[in-house]
Amino acid sequence: MEGRLRLRQPQITPVEGGFLLTDPYGVYEKPLALTEGGLFLLSLMEGRTLEEVQEEVFKAHGVLVPKKELEELVKALEEAGLLLTEKVLERLREEEAKLKRERPMRLAGLSYPQGEKEARAFLEAFRAAYPGEGKEAEVLLLPHLEPARIPEAYGAALAVLERTPEPERIYLVGVAHRPLEAKAAALPVPFHTPFGPMEPDLPALQALDALLPYELFNTPLAFREEHSLELPLFFLKGRYPKARLVPLLVGRRGPELGEALRVVLKDHPGLVVLAVDLSHVGPRFGDGPLSRPLAEEARRRDLGFLERLAQGEPEAALAFLGENPTRIDATEVVGSLAPLLRGRRGEVLAHRLDLEAPTLSAVGAGTLAF
Repeated sequence: MEGRLRLRQPQITPVEGGFLLTDPYGVYEKPLALTEGGLFLLSLMEGRTLEEVQEEVFKAHGVLVPKKELEELVKALEEAGLLLTEKVLERLREEEAKLKRERPMRLAGLSYPQGEKEARAFLEAFRAAYPGEGKEAEVLLLPHLEPARIPEAYGAALAVLERTPEPERIYLVGVAHRPLEAKAAALPVPFHTPFGPMEPDLPALQALDALLPYELFNTPLAFREEHSLELPLFFLKGRYPKARLVPLLVGRRGPELGEALRVVLKDHPGLVVLAVDLSHVGPRFGDGPLSRPLAEEARRRDLGFLERLAQGEPEAALAFLGENPTRIDATEVVGSLAPLLRGRRGEVLAHRLDLEAPTLSAVGAGTLAF
């Protein structure tokens, strides 16, 4: 491998004995396992030749790393899609081109049924899991957690949707679990569901793009495996067969998106849906095993956050979390949409802290109708 190396930012997961590095967008499925020493070598590679990497290691530790060892690491990086060679770039371009035409179902047959008849029965069973009645809403906060783990939260959302007249369009705002090139992003293509494709609302998307200080259609690959849109979309399309979609992902908070949405909603009214989860606690997220005190703290944080949102006070809801010790993942979306949420009164319809028994961890989920 000659020339200066260019790397992609990997997703790094600590494991016993080292780290697993993966393609953040899931185009390359094969992970790369590295020791701490391998991760150190990787940290030196960006913009350098292999000879320069050897020099840097020698300066730091007085050790000459064999060039063959570095060449093997470079080969493994390319196989994992983490080195920007022409071969990797070409595959990324191909995947991006596919996504610019349509967004296929990724979780059908895993998180929900693939066939329409089975999907309709699935939908009705989830509505039956919530015993209450819904209320008409202009803004709805619902989860994006695996549906089977929190049926009553999705059932509460369905109760709201059945009382809310079908809108012309839905502004679905999810949490970006993959890196975005800007604070938020959109993908103006049909999103496939068991109930048929949900078509994009291009005029609303273009109007939104024109008001933002950044290019809105900036990271198509971030939508490739994003469950924070796909899982809520299953329920939304099942209830609203004719509505069009404005699919948005938020990576970093900023008031620009909320301000722009307030303007766009005047000419392009629709239902705004926040697809967010709440606390993440337990060993999976850096805590000890779930205990009663940890669970009580997570519930306290979740409900305090939701109740302040329901009072029309998004800034107070965020302030209540402080440094967000239970890792509520709704913060960036709520912070971005604060201009739209401020002053809106709502009602908390459901909340659950769901135990993931194999890892002794838990994730909070709630439903809130404004």
